[in-house]
Amino acid sequence: MTRSRSGLVLAVMRSLMAALFAVWLWMAPHHHAQGGLETVWLFGAYLVFALAMLAVAAQSWWYDFRLARAAFAVDVATFLVGLYLTEAVTLDFFSSFMAFFAFLMLNSATRWSRRSILLIAAGLAACFLLAGLLVEWGEFHFDTTKFIRRFSTLALLSLMLGWFAFNRQSVPVARYIKPDLAQEPLAGVLDYAMGAYGAAGGAIAWAAQGETRPVIRMAGTVADGFELAALDAPLPAGGMVFDYPRRRALGLNEQDRMVAMAPAPVDGLIAGFAGAQGLSLPIVGRTGRGQLVLTGIAGLNCDDLFAAKSVVREIAAAMDEEETEAMARELAMSRLRTQIAADLHDSVVQTLAGAKFRLEALRYKLAKGLAAPDDIDLLCAGLADEQSHVRAIIERLHQGQIQPGRRDLMQELPPLADQLCAQWLVPVSVVGDSPVIVPTALNFEIQQILREATANAARHGGAGHVRVELGIAEGRLTMAILDDGSGFAPDAQGIPPQSIAARVARLGGGLTVGTIHGQTRVLVNLPMEPAG
Repeated sequence: MTRSRSGLVLAVMRSLMAALFAVWLWMAPHHHAQGGLETVWLFGAYLVFALAMLAVAAQSWWYDFRLARAAFAVDVATFLVGLYLTEAVTLDFFSSFMAFFAFLMLNSATRWSRRSILLIAAGLAACFLLAGLLVEWGEFHFDTTKFIRRFSTLALLSLMLGWFAFNRQSVPVARYIKPDLAQEPLAGVLDYAMGAYGAAGGAIAWAAQGETRPVIRMAGTVADGFELAALDAPLPAGGMVFDYPRRRALGLNEQDRMVAMAPAPVDGLIAGFAGAQGLSLPIVGRTGRGQLVLTGIAGLNCDDLFAAKSVVREIAAAMDEEETEAMARELAMSRLRTQIAADLHDSVVQTLAGAKFRLEALRYKLAKGLAAPDDIDLLCAGLADEQSHVRAIIERLHQGQIQPGRRDLMQELPPLADQLCAQWLVPVSVVGDSPVIVPTALNFEIQQILREATANAARHGGAGHVRVELGIAEGRLTMAILDDGSGFAPDAQGIPPQSIAARVARLGGGLTVGTIHGQTRVLVNLPMEPAG
């Protein structure tokens, strides 16, 4: 980042200008003779003053700011008195004062608000007119044409410099590039900020929305026993340049106006760097808030606050992105947990329930002497099929997603129907248009819905037959599951099974249930590309 030091630059300009005025007066003795020795003493004293202010600006950003108004008053007074003494409003020596006027406007544009700049520009123009009138009243020959030309030039220069002040752009900074996954986000943005300013030390605190205790990362020499419990230290809206040992600071308020603070608020995160000077910047994002402190900055000055806007904006955007990604990961984990629970319910739980159902049937047959030799073999085969299904679910979780590709439901569902028939001792038939091609992910979800619906029909409805009708209408898959069981309880009419309803909702589909003419009907309508 390219940093500026406007206070020091202005002090250098003032010294150069004062020195040039002294040279100009020496080179053009007929001009300073019009003002007499007063002109020489005026600009000689101004040169001494300029050099003293240069020393102040080089040593202390605090006193450079605090003495800025007094120094500006001396600048204006020297400008106006010099105009009068040299009668420069009409003589050729006026061109030297154009640089002086430009310096005054740039000084005000750098340090103060837009309103102040307008007032200063209007005041200087009015003083120029007044100086011209004083020269005329002094019975000096007055060239009206030349005076009007110079006044209009001064006014035009005021407009151009005022426009520059109104449209000052923020200092450009490098974009923050997210580090590799091995580096923690807070540590990454702290390294970025320290690199932008060349800081030797720093700290950043961040509290996401809903959190009271911030997370802190620090670099450099930290005070012993430092601990930050909350982000409650008051800070100016634009941050501040602070001097911890002297308890003073320059802050930037919401109107981009620099204000002096003594004593300064140096509690909170700044207290971790007792004895240092540096920057303290608030960070306000969409997903949280924080504070950044940088110390050990060479050439620290109040201009660094204007550059800090861009740095803080990059940090806030980076933290918002990180928090958004964290919330997305948490949402994905929540959905995964919900999906695992649904898969376990629709497979393992129902498999165990089916095994229990088959064992009870087998015990009944044994008691009646009706057991067949292959009943146990069929039960073992059913359990083996369900074991393969559970392994498929585990493999799916290991992969993190369903394998890509497409499946034909008219080929995938009949083998599952045979398994369910053996498991629940209820015939299950599949009818529909051939083929019905769907993505692999949707094929898995359809199978889980059919497992749950068949288990419900056999366990709770006492169904003697289950029929599955498949079709595609208007680009959506329709699946109707019908059985001849007792249907839903009277107090649960129209209330869909919870597991099926949750799965269909996650897939972005629709579900209706009901019992009509002794037939229970579960109608599922799904998009061909599952939402989940």
